[in-house]
Amino acid sequence: MENSANKSDEPSASTPTLSGRMQKTRLSITRHCRDLTAEFGFNGFTIEQACERVGISRRTFFNYFPGKLDAVFGHGTEELPEGAIDRFMAARPEGIEGISPTLLADLVALVLEQLSFDEKAIVSTHGFFAAARREPELLQHMMQSGPKKVAEFLERIASREGVEPDHPALPLVIHTLHFATIQAIERYVEGSGESSLGDLFLEHIAQGQQVLSQPLRRASE
Repeated sequence: MENSANKSDEPSASTPTLSGRMQKTRLSITRHCRDLTAEFGFNGFTIEQACERVGISRRTFFNYFPGKLDAVFGHGTEELPEGAIDRFMAARPEGIEGISPTLLADLVALVLEQLSFDEKAIVSTHGFFAAARREPELLQHMMQSGPKKVAEFLERIASREGVEPDHPALPLVIHTLHFATIQAIERYVEGSGESSLGDLFLEHIAQGQQVLSQPLRRASE
């Protein structure tokens, strides 16, 4: 049986950098594996079927991913436009100490970049994660990898802001943005498509901001 030790013109799954063509292939593998999972369940399709949809050989598949589980979860950074994280990191105003006054706006801009990058792929991913919650093997992987990805992103934000990753404001804003994103995607999937994902996301964020901007104590207290 062929595995990741095979040699070919394609990179191994551990290659740190890929060309644009290779990134496109790797992302295509993940998207098709997610589509198949949503349609048939994780154990309802084979690697060969995924390869047939992508238009690659089994040998090439294993040069990108060590197995089907890795393929369906893919590489999250490829679902962002190129340079999006770098733009976010560079957007912090100079001469500011602690949490910057543009942090929320910069994070919203980052989310909007992702939501406008490929709406079709995002909807497909939404279907995959909905199916994954019914699959014990996938659910376990989600529970293990999800907090790790959140922690990694919090570390990026903390590095940009010059604060510790456990600063209470950071997880609060991240989970708020995540909730608004999920709500926007669900409304987009269920709706007629008259509003873009970005517009729906901004609507949820604006509604949350309206409530959170209220005084923390009543005037009588």
